[in-house]
Amino acid sequence: MALAVSLPALATLTYTCDSNIDLAQAGTCAALNGSSVAGVYGSIFSNVNANIYIEYGPVGIGASSFGLTSVTYAQFYTALAGSTDNATALASLPSGSDPLLALGNTNGNISVTSALASALNLTANGADTAGVQSDGVTGCTLGGAGCYNGVIAISNGGGFVFPANLTDPVSSLTLDFYSVVEHETDEVLGTLSCIASIGGAAVDQCGSTDASPADLFRYASAGTRTYLTTATGTPAYFSIDGGNTIIDTYINDVNIGDYGDWALSYPYRVQDGEASGGVNLDISTDGGSEVAALNAVGFSLAVPEPGTFGLLGVGLSLLAMARARRRS
Repeated sequence: MALAVSLPALATLTYTCDSNIDLAQAGTCAALNGSSVAGVYGSIFSNVNANIYIEYGPVGIGASSFGLTSVTYAQFYTALAGSTDNATALASLPSGSDPLLALGNTNGNISVTSALASALNLTANGADTAGVQSDGVTGCTLGGAGCYNGVIAISNGGGFVFPANLTDPVSSLTLDFYSVVEHETDEVLGTLSCIASIGGAAVDQCGSTDASPADLFRYASAGTRTYLTTATGTPAYFSIDGGNTIIDTYINDVNIGDYGDWALSYPYRVQDGEASGGVNLDISTDGGSEVAALNAVGFSLAVPEPGTFGLLGVGLSLLAMARARRRS
């Protein structure tokens, strides 16, 4: 059983909620579809258009599932060039072959989520219609009943607060429910890396040795991209100007979490690889690195920033800081 809540005018992100979502805190689904999450994305981006199913389930903190479609680098680049408002990020990509191909790790193709493909009007191979069912099974076609751009599961073990609905502050022992949802939403939209740690080794989780759009902006140093063969504890950071400016640092170690997440540092960010208690986080207020990443891969800013958005100059440091709670 699921219910959908009407969206405010600006939001184009819809959360279809399982009936268990409002059990822990009444009004949670309405808040997700209002100013707490959907309204945030709708106010920042002009082309976010996704339907995400959300439920409580037996996961660590949060988890997301979504379909990926492989397209050629040329198809991705053409789509990005035709719609992006980030000239700096586009200029850092060659118009010819996949720049990661030269590293010998990929087949030159890019795996995209359906939400990102929709934002880019990328229809190649049905990329904009590849959905997932509420049970996590991929392969359905968007537009059909029960087919979504992504499915998010949030831990049913408790430990969350809902700051949009409660007057109590977030304590050090609790997590902001909405920031966890935003973390998983970013991945459904397209911040994922195709690098994963399986069995203590770095492998390509997208299949056929594809890279993700975000992987194209992954650097070891100025002018030097990094991918699978260097996913072993060496530096890796997100940059949109050829690696000259470090916007944020990536996890790049087989022993530490998700390669598409930021290495934990302070101040905390929504896309940190480990959840932190006692802080209210939001992609519009946590420094902007998630917004910069989504903008680079193809989500246009609703209100363009003066100059190049996201050149934040975060210092390069790969930090592995222990946390009792980790995202799955």
